[in-house]
Amino acid sequence: MESAQTLDAINSNPVLSDLTEAEREAYRERCYFIRRAIFNERDLVKLRTAVENIHRKIVAAADSAEVERIDGLRFQDLLGSRIKWEWKEGVTQIRSMEPVFHLSPAVDDLIDDDRLCSPIRGLLETPEVSLFTDKLNFKRPGGAPFPWHQDAPYWAFRCKHLDQLVSVQIYLDEATEQNGCLWAIPGSHRHGHVKPPKDRPDTPLNRLYSDVGTLDGLSPEPLVAPAGSAIFFNSWVVHGSKGNASDNSRRALVMTYQPGGLPLRETDVVRTPRRERGGVGALAGRLKALFKGGA
Repeated sequence: MESAQTLDAINSNPVLSDLTEAEREAYRERCYFIRRAIFNERDLVKLRTAVENIHRKIVAAADSAEVERIDGLRFQDLLGSRIKWEWKEGVTQIRSMEPVFHLSPAVDDLIDDDRLCSPIRGLLETPEVSLFTDKLNFKRPGGAPFPWHQDAPYWAFRCKHLDQLVSVQIYLDEATEQNGCLWAIPGSHRHGHVKPPKDRPDTPLNRLYSDVGTLDGLSPEPLVAPAGSAIFFNSWVVHGSKGNASDNSRRALVMTYQPGGLPLRETDVVRTPRRERGGVGALAGRLKALFKGGA
C-alpha cells in the first residue's frame, strides 16, 4: 500500500509534483514528452554563458592529458569530466561531456530547479529525487550526427536500477531539423534492449547503437522545440540526432535523475536537490513516516 499512498500524496500535492495526467500517459505510451519554453531568455543567457565558459576551460586544458582513441574517435578525461571531441580530426570542439555540474555554479543550480524536479518526482512516483548524472552536448555548425541508441546500455554494467532513471534534455537554443534536433522513436522502450546493427563492425561504440530496423511499425519523430524547452524521457527510448547543417550551434544540457538517496553514477556521493534537503525533503520525510504508520 505504501507505493499507492505515496503516489496519491504526490499527485494531490503540487509542491511535490506538477506532472499532469496527459504527461504521465505520454511518458507511459511514448516514453517522452516536451514542456515547451519553460526557461526564459534570462535563464538561457545565464546557461549559454556557463556552457561556453566550460568549453573554453576544457579546450585550455586539452594538452594536459593523453588522448584516448575508441573506434578511431577522440576521448579525454579533463577537469573531472569525460570529453568526447567532435568526430572531425583536428577540430577543437566538444561533442559531449559528462559530468558537468562541478565546473559551473549555474549548471549546479539547474539540478535544483523545480521545473525539472517536480515532474520527475511524479514520473518516479517518489517524494524525493537525486541526480544520477549530467551531460553537456554541443552540436556546432557542421557537427556530426549521433547514431540511434538507448542510454540504458551505457549505464548497465554499474547501475542496477535502469528502470528508475528519468532524463531531461534542456534545449539552450531553438532545435530544428536543420540544426540537428533530437529525434526519438515513440514506443521503442517497449522493446527492451534493442540490439546493435548487424551491418556495423563489432566495435566498442557500435555495440552501444540500436538497430532500428528491428522496430517494426514504429517511426522516428523530430523533437523540434524552441529554446528553453525540456524533453523528459527514460533510459530505454531509442533516440539520436542528425548533423547540424545550419550556421548556428545547437546546445543542450541533460540531467538524469533517480529516486532520492541514491549516489551519483560510479560514486558514493549523493547529490540531492537543495530544495529537497529542507522544504520538500522535510515534507517527504513526514509523508514517509505517515505511511509507515499505516495511515
